[in-house]
Amino acid sequence: VEVYRRSTCYRQQSDDDETIAANVSAAFGASDFGFVATQSSSKHVASAYTKRAPALALSGDATLIDQLTDPLLLQHMATGGALAFAGDVIAQSLLSKEEEKSIPPKDWDVIRTNAFVVFGALYTGGAQHFIFNYLNNSFDEPLARLGMAQFFFIPFCYYPTFLFMTPALRAGWEHGFGSEEAKTRQNQLFSEVASKIPPTLLRNWCFWLPVQFVQFNYIPAELNVTFTAAFGVIWNAILSWSTAGTAEKEA
Repeated sequence: VEVYRRSTCYRQQSDDDETIAANVSAAFGASDFGFVATQSSSKHVASAYTKRAPALALSGDATLIDQLTDPLLLQHMATGGALAFAGDVIAQSLLSKEEEKSIPPKDWDVIRTNAFVVFGALYTGGAQHFIFNYLNNSFDEPLARLGMAQFFFIPFCYYPTFLFMTPALRAGWEHGFGSEEAKTRQNQLFSEVASKIPPTLLRNWCFWLPVQFVQFNYIPAELNVTFTAAFGVIWNAILSWSTAGTAEKEA
């Protein structure tokens, strides 16, 4: 009799726990506050439901770490850096003052190439990995993705990053970061590059609008970065050449 009584009390307690959990979820809104009613086998009402919000906070941190260490992201960054390297070397070879043309040229500016590599890895490979994911997840219409990519991210993210990053890196590596010579050189490079952004932006649209029209209409989302990378060498050569200093172009 005692065993039967205890068993009945236990089942009643469990039923009560589940009822309370269901009432709490219904009263406060499970989807809004993150409570999920579960089958209870605990002695306490608190274990009858789990708090999803703290779990999401923890998983959000973990997800960010996972995203930043995603092998695909690292692959895209390596690809972006490699393509920037190839593009700048090709551009410098075309602009070389040496009579005998070679790749890389004999008067190769390694520091300039290194600056392009860092930009290519961080923005072309890294930032665009997330940008393309955002565009594909946020916009159903391919033309909307194309418009956002070319008329928002390119003029307001891509070129400002390029304009500030590459002169700063080149000047710092040439004269030492923080030195007066580096600041003077950075201002010189900034002025040279900034004056060439408008015509380079026009070249960008002429080149990338048709390329990304195909990308957003016909290329699977998981292959977007790889597809643009296939055209990256050509564009990086154009970008390197079009933003080179006047003295560098005189042959």
